[in-house]
Amino acid sequence: MDYLEEEINGVSVITFKGRIDSQMAVELENLLQTIYDLGRYRLILDMTDVRYMSSAGLRILADILTKNRDNGGDLKLVALNPKVLRVFEVIGFNNFFAMYDTVQSALADFR
Repeated sequence: MDYLEEEINGVSVITFKGRIDSQMAVELENLLQTIYDLGRYRLILDMTDVRYMSSAGLRILADILTKNRDNGGDLKLVALNPKVLRVFEVIGFNNFFAMYDTVQSALADFR
């Protein structure tokens, strides 16, 4: 899993590329925990190039979503691949996560 992190108007935007499988989920958890520990609770994950997400990855996203919201922030997801989106729908995560087509629309919702 490759990623690019940037900050835009006080929002951490992370663009992922690759599979978020059980092994890469550890890397994802470390990254998101580091951002959280820095007090950056407004987060956008650009998932345009993520083709697979394991249950471990889903658990990590749910955990950081809860932590961020408990601190007045949020976690917004952008451009989920249809297969990944289907998993979110099957387990009901689409009811909890804000999802957007573009990073710009997710950023606008933070304002």
